Amino acid sequence: QLGRNSARSMMSFRSVAAVLAFFFILADPSFAVVSNSWGILPPAQDLRNAWEAGRINVAKAREVTASAAAGFPAFDPSGLIAGVKELVTGGVAGGIGSFLVFPIDLAKTRIQDQRAVAGAELVYKNVVQTIAKVATTEGLPSLYKGVAPVLIGAAPEGALQIGVNNIVRQSFADNLKVKESEIPLAPEIIAGGCGGAAQMFVSTPMERVKILQQIAGKNAASVAQIVKENGLRGVYTGWNACLARDVFFGAIYFPVYNHVKKTLTKTDVPGKYREANVFDALGAGLVAGVVAAGSTCPLDVIKTRMQSVGAAGHTTSLGFRTAGAELWAEGGAAA
Repeated sequence: QLGRNSARSMMSFRSVAAVLAFFFILADPSFAVVSNSWGILPPAQDLRNAWEAGRINVAKAREVTASAAAGFPAFDPSGLIAGVKELVTGGVAGGIGSFLVFPIDLAKTRIQDQRAVAGAELVYKNVVQTIAKVATTEGLPSLYKGVAPVLIGAAPEGALQIGVNNIVRQSFADNLKVKESEIPLAPEIIAGGCGGAAQMFVSTPMERVKILQQIAGKNAASVAQIVKENGLRGVYTGWNACLARDVFFGAIYFPVYNHVKKTLTKTDVPGKYREANVFDALGAGLVAGVVAAGSTCPLDVIKTRMQSVGAAGHTTSLGFRTAGAELWAEGGAAA
C-alpha cells in the first residue's frame, strides 16, 4: 500500500513539474537542459515546434470559422415574428369561428351519436330541430357544452395542420425548383395529408373530450375531470378514425383551397395573379371546407361513435370496423 501511494505521489509531482517546466522553457529555452536532466520533458526545440504548430492550427481554425460564418446570411427575425403573429391571429380567429358555430357542431354530434332503432322515432331529426330541442329542454348553456377543449386546442391544431402542410409544400417546391404555388396536384395532396396526420395528435383528445361533454349536456364533467378519469390512453380513443378523417380532409381541403383561390385571383395576363384579399380567402375556404367536410363525413360519424364510449348509455367500446358495421346496419350509406 505504501509503495502504491508513493508511486501516485511521484506521478503527481512529475505532472506538476512537467507543466511548470513547459512554461519556463517557452520563456527561456536554456531551462530545457535542467528539465532534460530530470527526465521531465522532451527537448526544448520539439516543444517550441509543437507550440508554434498549435498556434498556426488555431489561426487556421479561426479563418475557416470566419469564412463559414460569412457564408450564412444574418439572422432576420422578421420571418419568425410574422409566423408567430400569423399563428396567434389564426388561433384567435379559429377560436372565435368555432365559438360562433358551436351549436351547429353540438347538433352534429347529437345526430351522429343517436342509435336508430326499428319502429322508434329519432330524437334528433335535423340541425335546427336539435338546437331548438337542446335549448328548450336543457337550457341555452348546454348548446356550448364542449366548447372549452375546442378553444384550448384551436391554435395548436391549426399550427400543426397548416405548418406541416406548408413545410411539405415548400420542400416539394424546392426539389422541383418551382414556386410553392405552382407545385403539381399530387404533391399538394400529399402535403395536405401530412398536415392532417400531424393535426391528429391534437384533434383526437380535443374531439374526445368535446364529444363526451356535448353528449352529457348540462351534466357534463369538466375537461380536467374527464382527462383524469380517462387518462392519456382514454382521451386518445378513436385516434385511428381521427387520423383517417384528418388525413383525407387535409388532402382534399388544401388543394381545393389553393386552386379556388388561384381562380379567384386570376388576372387577364396569362400566368399572373393579383394578391388575394380576405374575401378571396373566405370564398376559397368556404368551397374547400364544404367539399372536404362532405367527403369525409362518413369517417367523422364513425369517429363520433368510437369516441362517445363512456358517455351515459355508451358502455361498449367500438373499433373502427365495428362502428362502421353498426352504422351500416342502422341505415346503410345514409346512416
